Amino acid sequence: MLNLVAAALLTNPVSLSVEAPEGALRPGEESEIRLVLSVEAPWYIYAPTGVNQAQDMTETAVRMRRSEAVQYRPAVFPEAIAHGSFEVFLGDSIIVTQPLRIRTSAAAGETRVRGNLDYQVCKPDLCLPPDTIRFDVQVDIAR
Repeated sequence: MLNLVAAALLTNPVSLSVEAPEGALRPGEESEIRLVLSVEAPWYIYAPTGVNQAQDMTETAVRMRRSEAVQYRPAVFPEAIAHGSFEVFLGDSIIVTQPLRIRTSAAAGETRVRGNLDYQVCKPDLCLPPDTIRFDVQVDIAR
């Protein structure tokens, strides 16, 4: 069993790309970044519905780092898919949106938006330990 876990850890079945808002945002303006996840078959990750946490599985979460220039609202996840007694995400294009608002006190220029995607990936015969993908994207602030 240890060899299966070691082999699975060599190639992460979860990948993430981050899409920043297009163009410069003005102070007070609301927008979002898009987190696009891909989970290789037959793997899946647990949706943040409470159902999985009640069964001791780590649900997918977005944690944004505090910023002097940007405020955040809770991330918006797609609808979960029932998978036995769990609710999961699977497939190539799982889109999570992270709403943001440029603070009215934000200075013009470039700012970095940083966060973490926490998740646990499983397949029918194996679960890997919970993991985190850190992400970082540039947002332009206009005046």
